[in-house]
Amino acid sequence: MSDRVRLTVFVLVHTLVVGSVLAGIAVRATALSEERDRPMPEPREVPVHVPPLRDDPSVVSDDELRRVLEKLRPRLRGPKPKINHVDHALRFWGVEANFEDPRCLSGVEMRELLVDYREFRSAWGEDARKLLVRTENGVRVRVQEGASTSSHVDHTLASLAEVGTPLDYPVLLDSGETTVRAIFEDARRRFSLNQQEYEWSTLAFVLYAPTSEPWTTTEGQSIDFNRLARRIVRQQPTFGVCYGNHRVHALVMLVRVDDEIDVLDDETRAFVIDHLRSLTERLVATQAEDGSWDADWDGSDRLAGGSTRPPLERRVLVTGHVLEWWSLAPEEVLPPRQVVRDAARWIVEQVDDFSERDVTRYYTYLSHAGRALALWRGRFPHEVAFDRNRRVGVE
Repeated sequence: MSDRVRLTVFVLVHTLVVGSVLAGIAVRATALSEERDRPMPEPREVPVHVPPLRDDPSVVSDDELRRVLEKLRPRLRGPKPKINHVDHALRFWGVEANFEDPRCLSGVEMRELLVDYREFRSAWGEDARKLLVRTENGVRVRVQEGASTSSHVDHTLASLAEVGTPLDYPVLLDSGETTVRAIFEDARRRFSLNQQEYEWSTLAFVLYAPTSEPWTTTEGQSIDFNRLARRIVRQQPTFGVCYGNHRVHALVMLVRVDDEIDVLDDETRAFVIDHLRSLTERLVATQAEDGSWDADWDGSDRLAGGSTRPPLERRVLVTGHVLEWWSLAPEEVLPPRQVVRDAARWIVEQVDDFSERDVTRYYTYLSHAGRALALWRGRFPHEVAFDRNRRVGVE
């Protein structure tokens, strides 16, 4: 074969290969475009309500619970309340809460501070970095850009969902009016499997849009709750915010929603339940004699060689979070009840000893502990004790 013929054959083959590759790219691009353009599953106007499962006075007595809640009222009224404290306090107390203490924000006031620019501006002033900004997809919640912004990706949205905020609830920006749906749609379209935090995204999505249908992100990723659940499980238990406990909380909420609305297939649900059981077994094995846990609650011993007396705030954080996700978890993944009683007793003792300054310092951690104790008594914190004026307080 002559050199000219060889060259001609090479060019033809190369052209065919390149053409095939380009055709494949074009087909894939078209498919991705069609996937992106596919309508998202329609969300619910009102988020799924996930109630407590049990009322166990052996975990915390009426008197102990009232003392704790009295100590943990949201004394946030004043200039520049940290948004991190506001959205934690909102999910802790709910929008129904009212307080006699003039230093406390009501549940309605806390929610309005998050979604109404007039209230935000009144608290933070004209020059503060705004919490909410418009985007091409809706409204974005600013994250980790200072104390006037949210602490974690989709944390504020998840808090709004957990307290039952409907999607048509009004949102007032400095540029005009919209609704919570705009925040939800921006979060759903912006979501990426590669983002650092997705536990609150998962929580917000399953409460507002519980479905077994997959959806496609703007990056072309096909996502459903099975994929999200398995991705959460695959990480080391104590890695992540609050030593991994928010990821566990998200898993518990997926299971609870799946009890009512199919969002997980049978295999994934069984996989998640087995994982939750294994985490409980680790917690039983690592519980301290006083009833608390530290950051190495999974038994990894990654704190070996450190202080022989773990910082109190770290133990409050971990113990409160564990009690919270257990309070909502199905009975099949729970430890012996004495484990729970010991942890609850330790939390009550710490809160009893805390000064008001301590409560302010540890408020975000304590909000989980206080909510957990109320849920173990079968109710939400605002339902626990009312005086004659129907305001939260101590009877």
